[in-house]
Amino acid sequence: MKKWIRALCQPNLPLDQEGYVTACPAHIALSRQAAREGMVLLKNNAGLLPLPAGNRVALFGKGSFDYVKGGGGSGDVTVAYTRNVYDGLKLKNVPVYEPLSDYYRNYVAERYAAGDVPGMMAEPELPENLLAAARQETDVAVIVISRFSGEGWDRSQVGYVDEDYPWQDEVTLPKRAERIFPKGDYYLTDAEQAMLEQVCTAFDKVAVVLNVGCVTDVSWFYADDRIASVLLAYQGGMEGGVAVAELLTGENTPCGKLPDTLARDLKDYPSTANFHASPDYVDYTEDIYMGYRYFETLPGAAERVCYPFGFGLSYTSFALETLEAKAADGTVSVAVRVTNTGTYAGKEVVQLYFEAPEGLLQKPSRSLAAFQKTALLQPGASETVTLSFPIAEMASFDDLGKIAHCAYVLEKGRYMLYVGNSVRDAAALDFAYEQPETLVVCQLHEFLAPAQLNKRLLADGSYESLPAAALTEAEPELLPRLPHGSEEAVAPAVRARGRYHLHHPYAEDVHPLSDVAEGKLSLDAFLGQLSDEDLIHLLGGQPNTSVLLSRKKLGKAEQLWYNRLYGIYRL
Repeated sequence: MKKWIRALCQPNLPLDQEGYVTACPAHIALSRQAAREGMVLLKNNAGLLPLPAGNRVALFGKGSFDYVKGGGGSGDVTVAYTRNVYDGLKLKNVPVYEPLSDYYRNYVAERYAAGDVPGMMAEPELPENLLAAARQETDVAVIVISRFSGEGWDRSQVGYVDEDYPWQDEVTLPKRAERIFPKGDYYLTDAEQAMLEQVCTAFDKVAVVLNVGCVTDVSWFYADDRIASVLLAYQGGMEGGVAVAELLTGENTPCGKLPDTLARDLKDYPSTANFHASPDYVDYTEDIYMGYRYFETLPGAAERVCYPFGFGLSYTSFALETLEAKAADGTVSVAVRVTNTGTYAGKEVVQLYFEAPEGLLQKPSRSLAAFQKTALLQPGASETVTLSFPIAEMASFDDLGKIAHCAYVLEKGRYMLYVGNSVRDAAALDFAYEQPETLVVCQLHEFLAPAQLNKRLLADGSYESLPAAALTEAEPELLPRLPHGSEEAVAPAVRARGRYHLHHPYAEDVHPLSDVAEGKLSLDAFLGQLSDEDLIHLLGGQPNTSVLLSRKKLGKAEQLWYNRLYGIYRL
């Protein structure tokens, strides 16, 4: 039974002979550092952040307690605990107006008890008396907005729910989302907008923390001078709330950079036009022009950007000086000296871009070639970083045979290089790489090439037509939709448990499999508890039923979370 013992080691019992445990101090510190260094300071007018020592904080929004630690589906993880933003501020001894936090704490607890999941509950109405009292007793308002993100959960203004889907308990979350976010969870709800307006009217100093895993609307704070600071905190795992507090208080300096371009409106993103055409497929007409490649290349797109790719503010400032740039042995290398010219210790991310020459193949005006984060630099300190990449990585793929079919081609011409701390702030170097002749750097072969895309976007904003081929796959009607009520003919009687069951204990009077591992019960006695249907289900197995097990202390008691009534864990 030793193979079952590991079920007891998730997540906080020893995992190896060195004595490391998941959620041990070393792992906790690493989790917190990863969360902290990935967070991006988008806005900091008048240096509102970091908060001065002793500043009293009014914490607004159910997101202050309704913290989303990570993604759903395959992106979900099990942890021993989760620190929300309130927890983080309290651990850092920040004075918080408790009556206001009590209000949000109680609301979130009630919604969790009613079956809501993190990031998927409505914003409560903010009582005026609490707002007025908080204004009298505090110095600054911090608003926390949270959103659920996960597998199969795209940001959208349109929701798709298949009413003919046989197991409707599995689509309860999308249906709930439609009620909570009638405009789509990309946007603020009316309740969130009302709360935001109340707070901005009452407070002179307002900061916002975004606990979101995907791109959301940024227009509401980008042009609103009443909101001085915005921290894009993403989803920081078990220590996410502490990481937020460390940045808000200045214990650490923000050093994260945007991996996305944040635009003014949802329709500004090139994929939006076709994304809602069907719940079943998407025509990717934008081709290579996605993200910053689109916004930095297409005419008129640049002016629609609020925060560019690679952007991220700091509490300090840095000077970048290019010391050397060269191409040798098939590699481009650039040495850059980074100097902290501000008053806070911090880290900077140096980014190297290239601009390929115009030719027969499509190319964006900027392409990220390399990047590197410095060590922690004290004020006045410097570090030299060397960025390098293979010359062949500047090649373009020729899928139509304009030069060489199914090959990566390095077209002749001048390849410009740019260094900076974002795609917009990268300055051209005096050095450029010259390719004397067009060169095929990698020849490939075509298999399963897409054949039904009619057109694709070009750099000037026009489209080119693409060759189409006849469909060769089976006819869709070969596998018709199941009539309602007939699903059990092809599906097992025992289904994977719904998401809400993750909060429930074992079935009543059940001895879990761990009792066998601990010698409290024989295997025969354990199997005797299972019905024939349970045994059939166990023998056949099911997809997407991996076990999430954690142990969480609730006072003197401990409750196990699992996805099997009998505590049977995946091998």
